[in-house]
Amino acid sequence: MIPLLFFLLIFSYVFSAFSQEYKPDTRYPGYFINAKNDTIRGFILLKNKLDNQKIGVYSNDAKGEKIKIQLLPDEVHGYKFQDRVYTAVLYGEPDPLMYHFLLTLDEGYLKLYQYFYLSHDLYVKDGRGDHAATGYDEQYLQFEYVVVKKDQTQVIITNQNSLQKNAKALFGDDPEIMKKISDKEKGYHYTDFPGMVKEYNDWKAKQ
Repeated sequence: MIPLLFFLLIFSYVFSAFSQEYKPDTRYPGYFINAKNDTIRGFILLKNKLDNQKIGVYSNDAKGEKIKIQLLPDEVHGYKFQDRVYTAVLYGEPDPLMYHFLLTLDEGYLKLYQYFYLSHDLYVKDGRGDHAATGYDEQYLQFEYVVVKKDQTQVIITNQNSLQKNAKALFGDDPEIMKKISDKEKGYHYTDFPGMVKEYNDWKAKQ
């Protein structure tokens, strides 16, 4: 298996994975990082947030008519297109691989990822009746935050309770953030979690 590692080229900002408009089943300019840490540029197929966790598809042309390579999370380090970065992480329900490409939100001292999933046996109504929910039914996707610490341990944040429970393990050496979380100040709730991680990483970089 490929170990979790920092694979991105040098970036000085936090990626906002939702700031651009995307069309499903469309190829966008991007690249992937292979097992040798080579950057292979071309086009990456966007399917949806669920399916892109399982597999990526690279091509060297915009129509996918020439060279196409399937990208598996236990074979490559990750890939990027537009402002979405996916990192291979040992996390998630095996299907069948235990590694998944997680949407990358921050690559600072604390590495922050997002893992998407659907409730089991979920059916969605459409014009022809019901169908089993897929990754294209993005309004039904649920997610959890996956934090990877320096020692490679993972902390999973799913709601406000898990944030309160794990705050010390994540931010314990920053008393200012800890107090704001404890006092439930505006901007320091579960819904603000990526911003808290960024604030902590920025503080940590100055130490």
